[in-house]
Amino acid sequence: MNDRDIAHLHPDLQLLCRRWLATCHQQAVDAFLACTYRSAAEQDALYAQGRTAPGKIVTNARGGQSKHNFTLNGKPASKAFDFAIKRRDGTLNWDVNSSEWKAAVAIGKDLGLVWGGDFKSIHDYCHFQI
Repeated sequence: MNDRDIAHLHPDLQLLCRRWLATCHQQAVDAFLACTYRSAAEQDALYAQGRTAPGKIVTNARGGQSKHNFTLNGKPASKAFDFAIKRRDGTLNWDVNSSEWKAAVAIGKDLGLVWGGDFKSIHDYCHFQI
């Protein structure tokens, strides 16, 4: 199950994420957190997708290699979060070319976040990290 707790983000990222969410909402972009912290075991399960388990390859990071797996003093402190955008009718908007996605990405980049859509090997459009 995806952890969506903003308190499980690294303290530096918590502040940026709160600013990102607030600015998105001010611009009528209904963005929300889809995943914050992910355990090494959960990361390994994602890594297996498209390799040794059914599905599409979605990550090149094994457990412990993802910024989602970061801890601080033994507690979750993810240096990354995944997000989604909800439409007015309640369905999810995954169209990265839509005005809402473009706004959400621009807001994140303006805050200094690294966007997964700019990754070279796998484009992770719903991902931001520090």
